[in-house]
Amino acid sequence: MPAPSQIHGSGKRKPDASLPKDTASKKRPRTNDSQSSTAALIAPHQAFIAELDPKYDVLAASIISSTKISKRTTSVTKHLLDTSERQRLVLLHARTADVCKLITVVETCKRVLGEEGKACYQYNQLFDLPESQKKRDVVEETVLEKGTDDEDDDDSDDFEVMHSRFEDAVLPRPSTRPVKSMRVFLSTTPIPELKMKTGITVQSSTEAKA
Repeated sequence: MPAPSQIHGSGKRKPDASLPKDTASKKRPRTNDSQSSTAALIAPHQAFIAELDPKYDVLAASIISSTKISKRTTSVTKHLLDTSERQRLVLLHARTADVCKLITVVETCKRVLGEEGKACYQYNQLFDLPESQKKRDVVEETVLEKGTDDEDDDDSDDFEVMHSRFEDAVLPRPSTRPVKSMRVFLSTTPIPELKMKTGITVQSSTEAKA
């Protein structure tokens, strides 16, 4: 069966032949980093994709801070408006910090589909972020650096101990509750498999007109 589509970065460039071999070898593309990042983003949604893929032509697209709204809107609406043997479906997902941008993309896509005379069915669900993605949404604490002068070492150490005790006293402990984020499925026709799922809310342009 065909694999679900995913939107990701472009391919790597060949090293410049005019550069010395040592220089060319140092310019290694960040392929592994890019692939691992993409895999981490799509991981919470793999079960859904595997279930829907035999029947639907699924396009999975992430929304991150660098995502251009116009570019993502174009790719989503193009996928939904094109024809294929299988019914077309888009899965949009984002980390917690990018949910507002995700909603903007969804609303823009719905407007474009409406202008094309197409109905739009929207299925929303909250999901638990994996541990690795939780850390990206946590603001890093500022670390106090020690002075370089030996004569200031004692004062610096005392200040850091007091600062640490103050933090322990007034700052809340890190929450152990799961961090939620949002995924949205879009289609121009109803998807009964999604409507039956627990925790999924459904919106449609036909209901809005009624």
